[in-house]
Amino acid sequence: MYDTITVTLAGSTRSSSSRIDSNDDKSNNENDTATSKSTDNSNNNNNNNLTHKDIVWKLRPPAGTSFLKRLWLRLAATMIRFDCFLFRKKTPTVLCPKGGQALLEAHIRNSQNKLVKVGRFGFTTERGKPAQQIQDTAHDIYNIPNNIILGVAAIIYMFVEPKYRKRDIGKLALEVIGCIHSIQGCDFTVLVVDDDGSGKLVDWYTKNMFTKAPKLQHLMGSPNEIHGVTMIAPTNSRIQKDCRIRWW
Repeated sequence: MYDTITVTLAGSTRSSSSRIDSNDDKSNNENDTATSKSTDNSNNNNNNNLTHKDIVWKLRPPAGTSFLKRLWLRLAATMIRFDCFLFRKKTPTVLCPKGGQALLEAHIRNSQNKLVKVGRFGFTTERGKPAQQIQDTAHDIYNIPNNIILGVAAIIYMFVEPKYRKRDIGKLALEVIGCIHSIQGCDFTVLVVDDDGSGKLVDWYTKNMFTKAPKLQHLMGSPNEIHGVTMIAPTNSRIQKDCRIRWW
């Protein structure tokens, strides 16, 4: 039912058109698949920028999971916590449900000290099958020998509520997802960036350690950039100590 991962404190690849939501776009989506239309959403000098200490991350089943399955997952998570408590074992920092995808939510406390959901991020949770395009890309960009078999997972979408944009929430979400991907045995995170050709969203991901990966365009379902620009970044299992991730 669960894949267990533990974060060190400090999927398959999508062959469909994974469209990444900018944290500055206008959401017209009903199923978390809004079209990216804008600008840098973090990396701005802003006294209101958030850190992991300000955010409670909640790992959820992906959209479309039935109510009964959600109840079963919650029960299973409770049993695992109780088992850890009973036998004095360390509770896993993160649990990913089997099935290949998960939803990460960002919550912050409002003026009434109540948690408010301010962002949601969909991604795959399983190491994808090896592909020559991945090997070639890693060799070209990171000088990794072709004889090392690599695996990737994908970000499907990113969305931050308009009121909370430009406060580093997207940047912090990339750190959390990259950490989860690393612990899940994935070497790289990939995504398709659709900013209508403006380049602004591509620039934002570039500032956050992603690099264009033209050899992955077809593999990611966006030949000739028809759905956006494919980008790639190494995963990293290290994350700040004050990062709090709740699972189900």
